[in-house]
Amino acid sequence: MAVRVAEETVFQGGINTVRRRGDRVHRPASAAAPAVHRLLRHVRAAGFDAAPEPLGYDDEGNEVLSYLEGDVHNALPAALRTPELLASAATLLRRYHDASASFVPGPEDRWQLPPRSPAEVICHGDIAPYNSVVRDGRVVGFIDFDTAHPGPRLWDLAYAVYRFAPLHAPTNPDSAGSPEEQALRTARFCRAYGVEPGASLVDTVADRLAALLASMRARAEAGEAAAQAHIAAGHPALYEEDIRYLQAQRELLLRVFAAPADDPS
Repeated sequence: MAVRVAEETVFQGGINTVRRRGDRVHRPASAAAPAVHRLLRHVRAAGFDAAPEPLGYDDEGNEVLSYLEGDVHNALPAALRTPELLASAATLLRRYHDASASFVPGPEDRWQLPPRSPAEVICHGDIAPYNSVVRDGRVVGFIDFDTAHPGPRLWDLAYAVYRFAPLHAPTNPDSAGSPEEQALRTARFCRAYGVEPGASLVDTVADRLAALLASMRARAEAGEAAAQAHIAAGHPALYEEDIRYLQAQRELLLRVFAAPADDPS
């Protein structure tokens, strides 16, 4: 949701209140901000310009980033559930991963999510429509790198297909399509990224959701208001049902993955 206030636009997201002032975005800085800013400078220097440029901090301690022009959707509307948009998101994720692979984390870096092995790239940690900038039916940028952390490519890819296919149970409000359609979209996303989908992908999606649940509950127990609000809103039940759905549909997903790429069956 966005509202105009004087010369700024205020965006109220699930966790942060973000303010756009001209071509700059002011948002609360997390403990990971210094590491994330180093990462953003690195990938932009490596040729990945589809991420915000870090511009320091304002007088209130908020981080300041360049604004990426375009639309952001909490979940993809039907008009944007196209092969073109899927491919654009997947190829952009591949470009980001390739640019981040040469980033060397330092001992002072603090990541919001724990590093995972093998640390092939710096995962974005939350690739989803709500963190993707869309123009003309294509994903042209990623935002909100707060959850970035070293990890394997598959860890990030699994969460991206969970959100973009989407691999959601029918009870999830953001679900779309039959299991077969979700499987086809997952396969298209993976192949546009440059890998073949398989059992390891499906299992990693379930593992990624289990890790998300564990992290949410740990943060809530530590007193984090945002995590407590997510639990109060019933998010754990949605993720738990999605995990059960993935387990129930696992064999169907694998059959669709194994079919020739031009075979819709």
